[in-house]
Amino acid sequence: MSSLKRRIFLGGAATSLLFGSLAHAAGPPVTLGDLRIAFELREESARKMVQQSLKGTGYYHGTIDGTWGVQTERAYRRLMASARYKRHAPDWTWGHEARVIDTLFFLTSDAFP
Repeated sequence: MSSLKRRIFLGGAATSLLFGSLAHAAGPPVTLGDLRIAFELREESARKMVQQSLKGTGYYHGTIDGTWGVQTERAYRRLMASARYKRHAPDWTWGHEARVIDTLFFLTSDAFP
């Protein structure tokens, strides 16, 4: 993804964070399809970092290859079913795109202990 596209994508997420409302919290849930799109938009190094984080916490059991496959999808299913994710995600009041990004990078953030 080009630097300009990345800035536009992340800028949109930042706007969602700044102007999110409680109405967004009741919006559509984050889906595996949403995560796959966000994952595939990232550079290979970011995709591998995400897989490594998922593996380090026991959710991912595949090869760190930076590709979305059955193991990556299963890992996100496990993550989204975890007590830690369920403790934080319901309180997110920002826009859908920002919630997708926060889910994608959930384990690489210190914001959700």
